[in-house]
Parts: sequence; C-alpha cells; structure tokens
Amino acid sequence: MERTIKRLFSVEYFMQDVIFKKCSKDDILDLIEVSQQCYPEHYSHVWKRNDPSYYINLSFNKKAFEEDFKTSNIIYFLIKKENNVLGLLKIRKHQKIKNFNDSEALQLEKIYLLKTSTGLGIGKKGIDFTKKYAFNLGKKAVWLDVMTTSPALPFYKKSGFNTVSFYNLDYPDIKDEYREMQRMIYLF
Repeated sequence: MERTIKRLFSVEYFMQDVIFKKCSKDDILDLIEVSQQCYPEHYSHVWKRNDPSYYINLSFNKKAFEEDFKTSNIIYFLIKKENNVLGLLKIRKHQKIKNFNDSEALQLEKIYLLKTSTGLGIGKKGIDFTKKYAFNLGKKAVWLDVMTTSPALPFYKKSGFNTVSFYNLDYPDIKDEYREMQRMIYLF
C-alpha cells in the first residue's frame, strides 16, 4: 500500500472528489450538527420508543467534543464533497486491541454518513482513507466495533475486516436485539 495521501495545507486529505478535513476545536459546531443528524437517521430504530436522545446527549454535545479535543490520541475528520459535509470519522490513533499494542493498532471509532450519502461509495472511501492513514502511521492493524444487526457488517467484511470477538452494549433503553456488537480487525 502506498504511504501517501494527497494533502493540502496538512489538514485536508483528498481521495478523488471526497475531502477528509482534519478537525480542530473550531469545527465542533459542524461536528455536532452532522453527528446529531447522522445518528438518528441510522440508529433511532435501535432505541426504545425510537428515541436516540440518550446516546446523542452523551456523545454529540459541545462538552463531549471539547473533551475529545483535549485527548491528543483522538482525531476527527469531516467528510466533505463540494463544500458539503457528508459525515465524519472519529479515529483513535493509538489504541490497543488483543495481540496488538497502542503503537501497532488504530481504532476507527466512528464512521457516520448522512443517509443521503450512503450507497455512493463514500463509506468505501472513508475506510480506504482510514487504512491509508493507519498505514502511514506504521500501524499493523485497524479495528472497529459494529452492531451484529448493522447493514454495514457485510460492507466491513468485504473491506477486509474480520470478526475477532463479540460483546454486548449496556446502554439503558437500547432494544435487546441490538445490544450485540462485533469487534472487527483489518491487518496489513
């Protein structure tokens, strides 16, 4: 795999017509807006009363993003095309997983796309970008967690990720049939 990604001003990474803009604290409002739109579009149905407010209030508020930006290990990218925000990536640059230490593994913690951006190859570009980003950091593995019931599961498998373990979410008000998660890993 090539160790370069086209770069502009060291904060925007281009993959064909999609831009992965590295975020700073100045982007928090955009991150809140896109995450608060993306999450309910894809996950309302997994919550009792179809109400994802517990998770949105936990994860997608100004304080949560400010805390993340205090952690040098966490990096966000806005996914953009023609100046339109299509989604986001949240990456933990150095995150261990069984058999790999912090310096060897990277976690793709979140990849969220607006519903209107799904099925257009944007997710594939997000995964490819994450793999290249990890490779450029000298990582041996990229890992992520996905709901067993997620329609994205076959996509991750097709992208070279393999399931290595299972666990259950313990959030209140999540429907029981959506609690099971799979930890998946991609190896270089």
